[in-house]
Amino acid sequence: MTFYERAFRYVQRKKNKTILLFLCFLLVSTLVLCATMILQTAQATSDSIREKTGSKIILENRQGQNAISTDTVSKLTNLSNVTKLNRVAANTALPVNFSPIIGKDDEDVLNHSVTLQAYDDSSADGLFAQEKYRLLKGTHISGHQNGIIVNSYLANTNGLSLGDTLTFKAGTGEIASGEIIGIFFSGMESKQDDAVMAAYRIENQVYVNHELYEKMFPGNGYSSVSVYTSDPGSLSVLYEQASALVDNTITISTSDSLYQQMQAPLKQVIRITTLMLILIIITAVIVISLLLCMWMRTRTKEMAVLISLGFSKWNLFLQAITESLFLFVVSVIGATATNYLFSKSIMNIVFASTDYASLSQTHLTLQHFLTLLFVGGLIVLITVGISIYPTLRANPRDTLSRMEG
Repeated sequence: MTFYERAFRYVQRKKNKTILLFLCFLLVSTLVLCATMILQTAQATSDSIREKTGSKIILENRQGQNAISTDTVSKLTNLSNVTKLNRVAANTALPVNFSPIIGKDDEDVLNHSVTLQAYDDSSADGLFAQEKYRLLKGTHISGHQNGIIVNSYLANTNGLSLGDTLTFKAGTGEIASGEIIGIFFSGMESKQDDAVMAAYRIENQVYVNHELYEKMFPGNGYSSVSVYTSDPGSLSVLYEQASALVDNTITISTSDSLYQQMQAPLKQVIRITTLMLILIIITAVIVISLLLCMWMRTRTKEMAVLISLGFSKWNLFLQAITESLFLFVVSVIGATATNYLFSKSIMNIVFASTDYASLSQTHLTLQHFLTLLFVGGLIVLITVGISIYPTLRANPRDTLSRMEG
């Protein structure tokens, strides 16, 4: 009779022990699977946050001049872990087919000009990102969308709407045109002093894409550059690398507050769940080892007889492993079904914050299942080894003599 046949017959014969051991494995499997799901989901979310929170360093000219060269920007692009840049440049231009809003009579050219604010992504940095400006209609300037964003007061005064074309003229004579893709509002327009020059008024701030801007001001440089990274943990390294590329007229600051804010609760969940998983494994090893040790003492004679009949100690070890592994595999099926039914409720409890609402949709994956099989298999191997070792080490003749005596 093979070792697995003896194992299955023993499991069938000892029903009470089988049920008790099965319940132990079921409880352990359920807890391990639940902890594994929480850990892997939290880690995956942490990795996703690392890439999407927009951690960055910001290079700015101290006087607000367009002093960051295109060569410096090119070098910044090639730094490690840099995902994108948001270049910012500003200059005044004369409107060709519309009129700026003027607060006072003054023949100065600035009082008849608008300020062009060039961005790679108008929503990621600046006053829109700080929520001081709010987009009322249309879309932002981005890598996928070129165009112009104007103030609602300027649009209403000139009868402008989305899709209209605006034309600008630089002081050197270059002309460029673009289509209105967005209209914004500040709320501070009416609170400005009439003495403010037209070019500095909120109503006359016009956001444009760099392609349009560079037609009028080629090679003019940038006043600010935001350098985004996919690894917030290396932000200090990126800071040092960028510092070596600029002089003391450029200030560099870091921005990863959103990343730190979102990471804090996740780190706490990972720490607590890891501790729970360790305690579950240690407790399972202790309890199951004690049960198996007690039962193995009643099987000492059985093992001695089998050895006397020619069965190797390795064969007996495989029998004991098979008995426990069979019950463990059955418990894994039960644990999988339990977690499949209640995983959404568990995730809703653990990740109660609305910032992590999407995690409540987490489902069991093959990775969760394989992790459970590995951890459970390790528990079975350790507990069976602990329980059967004294029996296999003993001399079968001494064991039988002691039993007969």
